[in-house]
Amino acid sequence: MILITLLSLIGIIVVMASLYLNFSPQVGGESSQHDSKNFKGKTFQNLVSTPLYGENQSFFKVIYEFIFKKSKKATPNSALPTLKIDKEALKNVQQDQVSVTWLGHSTNLIVSNDTVIITDPILHNKRIPPMEMGPKPFPYEHYYRLENLPKIDVVLISHDHYDHLDMQTVKQLKDSIFYVPLGVKAHLLRWGVQENNIVELDWYQDHTFSNNLKFTFTPARHFSGRGLFDRNKTLWGSWVIRINDKRIFFGGDSGYFEVFKTIGDKYGPFDMAMLDTGQYNKAWQNVHMMPQEVVQATMDLKTKTFMPIHNSKYSLALHAWYGPLEDVTKEAVTKGIHVTTPKIGQSFLLDRELPTIRWWQGLMQEQPLSTGQLTPANPQ
Repeated sequence: MILITLLSLIGIIVVMASLYLNFSPQVGGESSQHDSKNFKGKTFQNLVSTPLYGENQSFFKVIYEFIFKKSKKATPNSALPTLKIDKEALKNVQQDQVSVTWLGHSTNLIVSNDTVIITDPILHNKRIPPMEMGPKPFPYEHYYRLENLPKIDVVLISHDHYDHLDMQTVKQLKDSIFYVPLGVKAHLLRWGVQENNIVELDWYQDHTFSNNLKFTFTPARHFSGRGLFDRNKTLWGSWVIRINDKRIFFGGDSGYFEVFKTIGDKYGPFDMAMLDTGQYNKAWQNVHMMPQEVVQATMDLKTKTFMPIHNSKYSLALHAWYGPLEDVTKEAVTKGIHVTTPKIGQSFLLDRELPTIRWWQGLMQEQPLSTGQLTPANPQ
């Protein structure tokens, strides 16, 4: 009976998705052929073999477990503590400083004295498309919309999945400059962004925004697609941000691979790495890192500290909502790696003491670890 119900549900979803893909602008534009060594046949390829599902796993097994085996603590029971953005303070960032603010999931503000950057922005509290059937965002004490933020100069996009590339937010930011992977330009054009506001890059390509700001698009181990039949038609990746005298790595979504070491050798050491730490499961370990792998990637990248992102906004895996933060901080302490864990909305300067408060522990509804176990290590 359960199997019949599951198959019926999948059938309904497929029919609705087919209709959605024919009529909704949310899907974006249609990407074309690309003159890139990473584009083979009709799709982009990872640098290493990357099956979507692990050994003895399948689409149907993953769906079954997602429906019937998800943690009862996958979503918080109360609003997560978040801070209002102090726009005036961000306007006063000094010439030699860089401010960072995590807004939940993979959305981050990076502010210098003359430029404001935002990564993978989703600036609303609606469900993730498609079909408005995606997961609902967690309750926050404060939500973040465009009017709450300083004027955005640059938007960095890591890939075109719905929880990283949001049509509604793109339309609000259409006057900003967008840095995107190959193929993603087609989505932005359909949504009204002018072509001269879009910089589209392949892996290891550079682009200079100003004398004090340079971007390099670097590989990730992941995949792309917004519909049923467009898997890997656009590229995915990570970003190296050289801003003033600081170096920041924004990892987007990625499974672990040794290319992190290549990036660290070529572009490091970094002052900070923002790494995919959440929505993981052994079933799809190839495309999202487990906590131990996040810490290994940190060491590979030669970064002073890392900030766990891709968590605390949506439930996209089976683990408890606080699992990514709790597990990765324990692993980091074990390995002597510094981890930065700001509250959502908390701004901090890279050349000052970095926030390490374990803000989620009071909401775990279980005995927290002792303070001694969670004393942060000194930065490398």
